[in-house]
Amino acid sequence: MRRIILPILLIPLTLFCWFRAYYLHKKATSSLFVKGEKQVQDVLHTSPLTSTDPVLQRFDNITISDSKNNLFYFMQITDLHISKFHKTGGTSHFLHFLATVLPVIKSPAFVLVTGDLTDAKDEHFVTSQQFVDEWVTYQTALQESGVLNRPRFWHDLRGNHDCFNVGSWESEQNMYKKYGVGKREGFDFIVEKDFGRYRFVGIDACPKAGVARPFNFFGYYETDDMDRLANKLSNSSLFSNHTFLLAHYPTATTLFGKTSKGETFSDISRYISVYMCGHLHKLAWGLGDQLQTYQPTHYLELELADMKVNAIYRILAIDHDLVSFTDVELPLHEIPLKTPPPPAPGFSILPEKIAFPPVILITNPKDSRYFMKYHEPVHRIKESSHIRLLIWSDHDIEEVEIFLDGIKHSEQIIYRGNSKEDKEDYIPLWVASWNPKQFDDRKEHYIVVEARDIMGQKGKSKVIFRVDGERSDMRGGISEFLIGLDWALVIRTTYIFGHLFTTLNMLFTKLYVTFHPRHPLALVSFHNSPKTFVQSYFRKTFLLASQPIFFYTLYFYLLSSITLPWFMGNMISTEGDDGVGLFWLFGIQLNSRWLPIFDTWRYALIDQLVWSVGAVIIWFMIITGERKWKRRYWILGFALWLWRGSSLIRLANQYGNLAVWTNVQTLWWAFWGWYGLLRETQTQL
Repeated sequence: MRRIILPILLIPLTLFCWFRAYYLHKKATSSLFVKGEKQVQDVLHTSPLTSTDPVLQRFDNITISDSKNNLFYFMQITDLHISKFHKTGGTSHFLHFLATVLPVIKSPAFVLVTGDLTDAKDEHFVTSQQFVDEWVTYQTALQESGVLNRPRFWHDLRGNHDCFNVGSWESEQNMYKKYGVGKREGFDFIVEKDFGRYRFVGIDACPKAGVARPFNFFGYYETDDMDRLANKLSNSSLFSNHTFLLAHYPTATTLFGKTSKGETFSDISRYISVYMCGHLHKLAWGLGDQLQTYQPTHYLELELADMKVNAIYRILAIDHDLVSFTDVELPLHEIPLKTPPPPAPGFSILPEKIAFPPVILITNPKDSRYFMKYHEPVHRIKESSHIRLLIWSDHDIEEVEIFLDGIKHSEQIIYRGNSKEDKEDYIPLWVASWNPKQFDDRKEHYIVVEARDIMGQKGKSKVIFRVDGERSDMRGGISEFLIGLDWALVIRTTYIFGHLFTTLNMLFTKLYVTFHPRHPLALVSFHNSPKTFVQSYFRKTFLLASQPIFFYTLYFYLLSSITLPWFMGNMISTEGDDGVGLFWLFGIQLNSRWLPIFDTWRYALIDQLVWSVGAVIIWFMIITGERKWKRRYWILGFALWLWRGSSLIRLANQYGNLAVWTNVQTLWWAFWGWYGLLRETQTQL
């Protein structure tokens, strides 16, 4: 009877754990979904765009010609990672940007910096904290370059590295509040021109309490934040030609809550033209070379590669309300730059100016991969009279050539910009007359522009264009797919599916074995074979259910992971006892406050389902498998066991010894190390 009761009791225990997990998840994310008194969604935010929408009716019949009017440009950089310890790239790249690029580009309307101003990591890349030296370097570089002397020119945001180990916005460790330029949680400014009104909104999605790395990769935006953002966009966006939303985190790595009216980010994003961000550093293995996508609510999301390693900056231009951009590498002899440059005479850190080849941005025709027909007057391309180019160079331009579909353009290319010495904004505009109707065949075409300065330095730009207003495929491949994903949804769904599949499979098999103990699958061992994989899988599952130590330790471990904290640690070491918190699957709890940091799910998916459960499965294969497989599995299992031990040591370095001694993973690691070695020794004897 006892043999039957315990498996049956697993059913109510499992249901209780699932209900508790649901309760904990709702509690952990409660700040993201606070409901207000009014629950009816505002139609202004959620109704689909139509031809009568005021956003679309703002465009008039202006013709794109050879005038430098209706045009301005600005710049973006991101992920500087100024470091006290690591000299490769980072600081050196940023200093060269200030010393060389800005003087040549000369008159961007402003510069936008989307986070990770400093690195905040120790010399061994293990612990994290805010270093005053890094922030002083950032401030000093800006002072020496003169950008701080230009009103409303430099707009910066915090990134996740800028809030490592920062207990709150008011904390003394929040050095952005002292050394940053913005010194606020985001920004909101409007550029007023004779030809239009353009709005730039920067949001700070950093955790409200900045946990030390590595649990600081995802950002989140709570209901209060969403309410403020919704009010900003709904109150002013209709009266702006374009609204740009800037953040450090891409939407893929941001947990957006809902407004108190129940609106999602998708609902309120319909008035955004472009979402600009950083954070992902081109990922790895070529996965993030083009992290750009056109979102379903008709805005462009443009992630910019980092300044730290890739030395990339972006120039954007708005020409007759068509938004164009180009991403440019710093003109360095090596990237990343391994040797920090010496300071120029009269400066403490700013280096000498280096050679700068021409940089070209084609503004008409615009690259058709980035058309936003719900926000841009793309019909103006078809009605335009001139090809338009912006060419920045440190020296006078000697020759410019234009090729359309490989054929050299025969019309004269004329400079219509102004002199660098003029007091007004510098607009280096080159134009050439053309007949766009020659290309109105509902097909894609190519335009290539080459420029050479008097020093022989060359620049080149190539874009795809269409004149029929249809957007071309972005050709972003895996990068476009990844930036368009909701990473939080994918990770959470994968974890829940894996957890449910594992627990239900084990539970049903255990119940079946309990009532059918003499079933052949519970009695026979077998060999592994790709041809009999399904049969082998079910046999092993039955065998696992018949082994009490393997079954109950694994099953209770899975249930505890969704109902109990995983460990306690110094999540924010600079806050003393106030920084001690609990790590749960659903977030981090500091005292009674929940931080809905999604990194906990990411850690759980990799650490638990892949490594911890995987180690047990390997031990199980060792003990129950054929002799010829035992040695191979044992070596793999032992290597994995050692790796898990090293990860616990790393966790202690990051969050204190408490994170190890209160960690269920430590008990799990110790038990299965002892049990696996013991059974292997007994088998050998």
